[in-house]
Amino acid sequence: MALDEIKVVVGAGEFNNNPGWIHTQENELNLLDERTWEKRFKEGTIHAILAEHVWEHLSYQEGQEAVRICYRYLKPNGYIRCAVPDGFFFR
Repeated sequence: MALDEIKVVVGAGEFNNNPGWIHTQENELNLLDERTWEKRFKEGTIHAILAEHVWEHLSYQEGQEAVRICYRYLKPNGYIRCAVPDGFFFR
């Protein structure tokens, strides 16, 4: 990835373990509030969005809306990495 590519972690939590990524919290960048996206980014400018342990807190309809908003801000060929807990993996 080029150094100037915008890479965003949504719901980063307390850890900053992705050097070179913009780490955000819900109050800064809300998956369901496009106004928070408009304040920080132009449409079609983000190369990658990482959302770990975020999507499972959304309803089905909210998840669809979040994808629509993310897609609007992704560059062509940009991507979303979404990781959710595995209900079949018990510790």
